[in-house]
Amino acid sequence: MSAVIRSLADSLRRFGDDRLEALLVARPDLASPLPKGLGPLAARAAGATSARRALGALRLPELHLVEALAVLEDGTAPSALAAAVSSQPATISPALERLTTLALVWGEDELHLIRPLREGLRTPAGLAPAAAEDPSAETAAQRVAAARTSMPEVLETLAWGPAAVEGHGRLATELREAGIVVTGDDGTLHIPRSVHLALRGGRVRRSHAARRPAPEGPEVTERIAGSRSAQAVEQAFEALRLLGTVRGFDEDPPGVLRRGGLPQRDLRRLAERAGAPVPTVATVLQSAWQAGLIGHDGQEWHPTRDWDAHRVQAPEQRWTELVLAWAHGHHLAAVVGTPDSSGTGRALLSDLTRRDGVRTRRGFLLRTLRTCPGIHATADSLALCLAWAFPLVPAEVIEEETAALLTEGEALGVLDGGALTVLGQELVLALDEEVTEADARLTGALRAAAPEPVGEVLLDADLTAVVPGRPAERLLPLLDWADVVSRGGALTLRFSTTSVRRALGAGRDAEALLVLLEDASRSPIPQALTYLLRDEQRRHGRVQVSRATTVLTAESEVLDLLQVAPEASALTLHRLAPTVAVTLSDPGFALQVSRQAGLSPQAVGPDGRPAGPELAHSLPGGPVDPDLVTVDGPELRVPAAEAVARIRAAEDGATDLSVTDRLLDAIAHEGELPLGIVDGRGGVVVKQVRPLSLEGGRLRARERGQDEEFTVLVHRVTLG
Repeated sequence: MSAVIRSLADSLRRFGDDRLEALLVARPDLASPLPKGLGPLAARAAGATSARRALGALRLPELHLVEALAVLEDGTAPSALAAAVSSQPATISPALERLTTLALVWGEDELHLIRPLREGLRTPAGLAPAAAEDPSAETAAQRVAAARTSMPEVLETLAWGPAAVEGHGRLATELREAGIVVTGDDGTLHIPRSVHLALRGGRVRRSHAARRPAPEGPEVTERIAGSRSAQAVEQAFEALRLLGTVRGFDEDPPGVLRRGGLPQRDLRRLAERAGAPVPTVATVLQSAWQAGLIGHDGQEWHPTRDWDAHRVQAPEQRWTELVLAWAHGHHLAAVVGTPDSSGTGRALLSDLTRRDGVRTRRGFLLRTLRTCPGIHATADSLALCLAWAFPLVPAEVIEEETAALLTEGEALGVLDGGALTVLGQELVLALDEEVTEADARLTGALRAAAPEPVGEVLLDADLTAVVPGRPAERLLPLLDWADVVSRGGALTLRFSTTSVRRALGAGRDAEALLVLLEDASRSPIPQALTYLLRDEQRRHGRVQVSRATTVLTAESEVLDLLQVAPEASALTLHRLAPTVAVTLSDPGFALQVSRQAGLSPQAVGPDGRPAGPELAHSLPGGPVDPDLVTVDGPELRVPAAEAVARIRAAEDGATDLSVTDRLLDAIAHEGELPLGIVDGRGGVVVKQVRPLSLEGGRLRARERGQDEEFTVLVHRVTLG
């Protein structure tokens, strides 16, 4: 016969190493700093702050049990607990085991809920707070039985609803006269807890959702084998294309809002320029920001030093970095533009899109989708799954985050209509791996799923260009010069006067494009295309901008046009020669002003040759969120196994206990000890007390023989 468990500390002493490790992993705040024994560990676990944090991590079946234990008498039997939630002991056993492992419940035949949860849950399961004037259980049952004969439908409706009741008519009067509802101090009507339990037949919950609901949706089908994988790969490289638009921040940087973030008008402009939906562009930019690839100097958004290292990596590695930043991030891009609780519009790249715990909930949804690979899960069914796993999160937040996952995941190529793609399947596995292993897995997955890049182009006399496959890196500049006609197994582009003028206006060089086409085309460049490019370049006044002081060189007529243009007044140009002018403004500003004046500027190096499209950046990069402390709570600073070994060593007496740890040990054992309290004159008053709780450097205790509690700062306490 096993010994009776008398306290939470006794319960922890029965834990094996594996179970103690599971406790520390689930509640890492208990190990910061490491407790000097199981008694102090139990006292911390029973602390109000830690208990509230643990409550937020409970799933729906576990929350049902906690609510029932908060209502039932302390020391209730498991069978009575099962009946209170309309279930069976075997059904609630897994949830009860997890509550025991989390140190929220202790006991075997008699179950005890830790005090902060028993006292802190004032309205469990919709019941009113217990009050001294509530009728006894027998009196409540008699009232319900008497009222059921005259108003059975009303009582059935009230039984499983909230305790608060609204109404002032005849029915409300009858309910008040029958003792079913009472008037509170604030004048509102509510059902006393004992009466409400009688209405529910002694149960706390009408049903017990022991298992997570399964996602539902139409079956995944493919008209052409492999088409879903091809679409996922295409979307992944489309995200990289959109990420490449960040290089345009050098010449035309978006502004920064006063409260931080990217203005909505700039976001719409960037999306229009990229030819992509706003949510897709927002997802890519948000992920780039979380990866530290873009930042701001207080006035404008620019690429960072990390961007310079990122852009020279292979495409597969760049996508991996982007998607991992999204999966591990604490922000939602899909809510950009919507108002928050105060009515303020949420701006991209700001703290207004940050959401505590969203990383954990996003990971849960991704793992859930991996359990149902054959269906396109609907948003409603996924929201039900998420609400089951996080029952304390408001319903509107659940719906918002579910919709955001489907939108953002599709923008990065990991989701397709509520189902994981071949890339999404690998992402779920990478969530539980170290960074190096996750990088290798995702990079390999995209490389295996993507076809070999094609470095050649087929040109036609009707000004179309066809890339027969996935374009190689060197062919991506074609997207700046031509409009996309179709995507799929091949990329079809069409050159036009408008598209060529757009590229020239953005500072692109037509001669460099002709050199590229001569090298990549299987056939000679059509004469019509050559004429189009050179004629349009000739019509555009070419302004060369150097990084000296800033020097501008052009034909004298072009500089005359620039000098008289109203937009160029801010440059304060000084003509050194008919074809040379200088300004004190930086090259980026000169490029922007020249473009606004209707000219076609081009950045050149000190040697007069055209500069590359990428510039070096000095803005600091790095992750947006610190690595050690996250919004999901503190993390274990030492491995769980090592932490357990140290706690057991302290328990065996290998370590002297501090005053704080001795107080925590007394709290865990619910024992008394002599306590010395330093008074204001330096004297010490000794009392025999029972410590009750220790939080925030304050000890709450009760002196022997006294009913009133007192609070004292720990640094004023001594122990004999």
